[in-house]
Amino acid sequence: MGRTRAYLTQPASLEVHLRTCRALDAYTQRAGGSRWSLRGLVDSPVAPRDVADMLAFDTAIEVSQAPAVVDGRLLTCLWIARNSPDRLPARHIRDEVFHEIQRVRAYQRELESLFHEQASAMLDRARDHGLSLVCNDPFGDWGFGAVDVEMFVRLLTHFFFVDPATAHRMAHGHGYSTGGNYVFGMNGPDGRMMCVFVMAVWPWGLEPTYTIIDRTQLEPIVDLSVASVLMLLANALVVDRHGPDTLVIGEANSLNARPCIQAGFEPLPPVFYDGDHPVHTNVVWADNPLGDFGAPYGSLTRIPGYSEVPYTNYAVGVLAPHKAEPYRDTALEFLTARRG
Repeated sequence: MGRTRAYLTQPASLEVHLRTCRALDAYTQRAGGSRWSLRGLVDSPVAPRDVADMLAFDTAIEVSQAPAVVDGRLLTCLWIARNSPDRLPARHIRDEVFHEIQRVRAYQRELESLFHEQASAMLDRARDHGLSLVCNDPFGDWGFGAVDVEMFVRLLTHFFFVDPATAHRMAHGHGYSTGGNYVFGMNGPDGRMMCVFVMAVWPWGLEPTYTIIDRTQLEPIVDLSVASVLMLLANALVVDRHGPDTLVIGEANSLNARPCIQAGFEPLPPVFYDGDHPVHTNVVWADNPLGDFGAPYGSLTRIPGYSEVPYTNYAVGVLAPHKAEPYRDTALEFLTARRG
């Protein structure tokens, strides 16, 4: 995808972050790439416009940030990225994405007072349908080897451009992040996996990623967001293990923003600053191609270009831990149902 992702594994000064951004930008231009991003920890929040002015690029950069408690220290997770000019959205698309995120944020506010009532009803329906939770847990406490690896690999390589070898490593807890990753699955009453969800461990906290539904398995279930149930139960488990101060930050496209909200995530407000050094906050532009890449999975030999297939825009959001915390015992109950 012409994309370079970089991560700082230790807290660093803003100067180090900006120096690394300049190096990434130079490398991307030399290599003919179209996007780079850098994530890491800094001591305190920074003004996005200050970041843009210090980098002094003539096209928009993305800046997102959130507080992160690491080893008892309050730090800031800082995420900076830049697309090549041809991969930046036209003004009308930018406006459409802005208004869509605002609509999603309005939905989240409307749900606020009813969140636990709706979550409890959703979990009751999941019980009635006989759903159960499985996990490939790098630490082993919630199980390992229970997730259908072949189905996971098929889904991941079919809808995202991930090679089968990397998908297999991810299924076993490696290959995506510096600290390993969880793979959660939601099984139907017949024991077949219906949906998967990956939660990656980073120095600043956790990243929810790759929520994928096998729609061929959903036909009997029309009154329930299986993805929301899976994410809510997974969120409850990781908040219990890693602590309520742990930052859980990721991105969601328009297809899964509402299920994410039903699972306890809250989208951050987008702000677009124009001028000599433009900066866009809490959005991720054209991050990856998303779609049907054909069968058999893993058969593509070349990443489709930005001009060839639709690339997806995302909103940045964080988990509200108090929304997931009450469902820890319920999550263990759904895990127990699988073992029984």
